[in-house]
Amino acid sequence: MILRLLSVGFLVLLVVGSSDQQECKTPTNKRGLCVSFYDCPSMLSFFGDRILTWEERDFLRRSVCTGATSGRQPYVCCPDRKTDNKDAASTTTPVPVLTSVLTSADKDKPIEKENRVGGLLPDPTKNECGISIGMRIYGGENADIDEFPWLAMLQYENHRGERKYSCGGSLINNRYVLSAAHCVVGEVEKKEGNLVGVRLGEYDTTTEIDCITLDGEQICADPPIDVPVEEKLAHPEYNEKSMLNDIALLRLDRDIQRTDFIQPVCLPASNFKNSLAGDVNFVTGFGRTLQGSRSAIKQKLGIKVYDQERCRTKFATKKAEITPKQLCAGGDFAKDSCHGDSGGPLMKLQKVWTLEGVVSYGNRCGLEDWPGVYTRVQAYMNWIRDQVRS
Repeated sequence: MILRLLSVGFLVLLVVGSSDQQECKTPTNKRGLCVSFYDCPSMLSFFGDRILTWEERDFLRRSVCTGATSGRQPYVCCPDRKTDNKDAASTTTPVPVLTSVLTSADKDKPIEKENRVGGLLPDPTKNECGISIGMRIYGGENADIDEFPWLAMLQYENHRGERKYSCGGSLINNRYVLSAAHCVVGEVEKKEGNLVGVRLGEYDTTTEIDCITLDGEQICADPPIDVPVEEKLAHPEYNEKSMLNDIALLRLDRDIQRTDFIQPVCLPASNFKNSLAGDVNFVTGFGRTLQGSRSAIKQKLGIKVYDQERCRTKFATKKAEITPKQLCAGGDFAKDSCHGDSGGPLMKLQKVWTLEGVVSYGNRCGLEDWPGVYTRVQAYMNWIRDQVRS
């Protein structure tokens, strides 16, 4: 991935939900109102810009509330903003500060049921997915140690029994990873070998236990896990030549236990708001960077969505078709997803992190005014629902 992150410094402490003056209870069972963190004075004054402990971050997760339509994220249950509860004194519990940042298909299913599929897909309205919590002020290109915990690395084995990682994917529930079809069938397997497994929870590929040091304190992640792939499901209409319908599901051979470092991303609901040209979405992966052939540390990059018609016109000059089931993003010099990122996520923050696209292809990497092409996930939600099983 050629990553030169937008020079924006912000806290990567992220817990997202929604709220608008809904009554709620804090993790300590105090009554309050669900409001923007920035409208809760006690939490603002306590937290400031400091790094949170693991216990504080856990409290943070449990403070998230839902139901709002206004105010800046994140939304938390704030005892300062109580209605008539005299017992709800101000709390000094820390709260995080927000990080970074379709088609009309699939609107035939009720919103309240569409993402659940009998409970097989996590429910965004219950904060069951798309929650990414980091720990530090961030302005570089490395992701935080527990940021984007749904990122998967695909593992291939060649005819000599040698294994390597190539391509990416996104954990979407406790059993499935969503990736690109070209990472499952065709040229990638011919070059890299048979797709045999998925690694989850990885941050630094050069170390067995990933750790970072913040203000003199060492913080370590759980060891990553390698999980065999039980079934590979490329979209039946995938066209290797045109790269249309470049999407695939990988069923793992066992259920995955969620941790701080392994969590699913949300899939788009039918009321998901399309990204417009100029909107900033994020990609993450271990692909090629300007500094080397492949990054050892998980990277992230903010890229702008590219005008669809302009993208269609540009790729027509390469005899490539861009359809409404695809979107384009990038086009700034040296800012692009790249080799090794195929199948990885293009993510939008819409109350929770939602998987808007899957890295598909481009005209080389990081060329000025040449965006990357991504498969629109929302256009394939019916297919995904039909494939996922317990």
